[in-house]
Amino acid sequence: MALEEPDKEDEQVASQNQEVSEVEKNQESAVKQVDVTKKEFSGVKTTLFRNPADGTQWPIPVSMSPMPTVDRILTYVDRTGFCGILCIGMSGTGKSTLAKYLVHQIHQKRNFIVHWYERDDIQNLDKEIKHLQVGASHIMVFDDASFSLEQLKREQINKIAQNLTYVRHDVRGQVIIIMNIHYSKAISRFFRNVPFAFLTSISQEEVHSFVDVWPHGRWKFKDFAWYYQQMMFNSKWVFEVDRWTNKTITYRTDEPFRLGLAMEGNYIHFFVYLKDGCTACDPDYNIKKLANSKDLVDHFIKSYGVNRARSMLKLYAFARHGKKAIDSNRYAIWKSISEYDKNNRINWDNVIGELNKTLKVRRRVYLKKDHMTQQAEALEQLPAGDPEVERIKTEQEIEFAQQLEEQLADLQENQDKVIPMGYDPETSNPATMPYGEEDIEGQLDQDGIVPEGESSDTI
Repeated sequence: MALEEPDKEDEQVASQNQEVSEVEKNQESAVKQVDVTKKEFSGVKTTLFRNPADGTQWPIPVSMSPMPTVDRILTYVDRTGFCGILCIGMSGTGKSTLAKYLVHQIHQKRNFIVHWYERDDIQNLDKEIKHLQVGASHIMVFDDASFSLEQLKREQINKIAQNLTYVRHDVRGQVIIIMNIHYSKAISRFFRNVPFAFLTSISQEEVHSFVDVWPHGRWKFKDFAWYYQQMMFNSKWVFEVDRWTNKTITYRTDEPFRLGLAMEGNYIHFFVYLKDGCTACDPDYNIKKLANSKDLVDHFIKSYGVNRARSMLKLYAFARHGKKAIDSNRYAIWKSISEYDKNNRINWDNVIGELNKTLKVRRRVYLKKDHMTQQAEALEQLPAGDPEVERIKTEQEIEFAQQLEEQLADLQENQDKVIPMGYDPETSNPATMPYGEEDIEGQLDQDGIVPEGESSDTI
């Protein structure tokens, strides 16, 4: 009996090993099933960036969205009470646009009082801080602050720097200061020491300067230099979304946004921005703002009439933006005038004067003030109570009233007529007025300048 017990133990061990092997097989099959159903890598994640002007949405990589940057600015200022921001770029590359966009996004999330300053106002930064409302949160934007502090003495600069150091204690609220400069070293080192810096442009010289400070971001700076070259010289840029899958997206400059480079501490990334704001954060928000091209055309047609609006808008589009908005005849005249202007010294004031002489002039009869006064005084001297005198006075008053009404109607009808340049009502004959545009058009048609069936101010 004692010899049979080991055999039973061997059988139990064998059965346990068999159970373990079955469990391992089941685990391996489960792992294989998971591997089979695992999703493949789908590439860089993208999101839709909404244009607030018209509601259109544009696909961009998630890392290029400016919204997380705004959240990080607010998180930083919550921790420290003060945040400095630099917007660096050459003139016309969108520094002010970017500053307005950031301010608008920040004040939409928090209740900040926005203050805008220009040029040399930064020299009085310490005084401006003293004028801030205590207990409130403020955003101070210094537009075009390049080299302004260089004009101050060292003691004054140190005083401004000291006020910045204690600004959160003096104001007893959160303070964000944004400085727009044209060059990365256009302001002293103390003011460049900020947690957030944004580039709207970059030159080859600055690429090397930034690489020295952020060596890990050398390829970002070089790529941004390439994108900036395309954006400003080709009016579009092709952004590489995913190099592994060779996926790219083509964007047109300002339709609706531009590309920038953000340096948030040690994190360097691309971002997009556009024009956006409101009356609370943008002092220029109500100045000539239009939603689209139709609003522009409707505005000028309503203000100046169809003919004038059409002719001037087309002329502006041709002269300022090079659009083919005029017919071949006028374009030939334009080229001929350009050649004469290029090869001759022409006094254009005299040219305009000669053109004004070609305008037809018609004479209008106006009541002379002195003559009316003399007649009124003569009537007053006549004896009162005489029926004949009263009749004459009544007839004269009626005649004066009729003449005044005719003059008023004539002035209202011709209030938008062309007045020749150089016309001086003090020295010229006040009874002389030029023809209206309809008369000028008729004259041009007779001279053969305007093609048949075409209005003279239709381009």
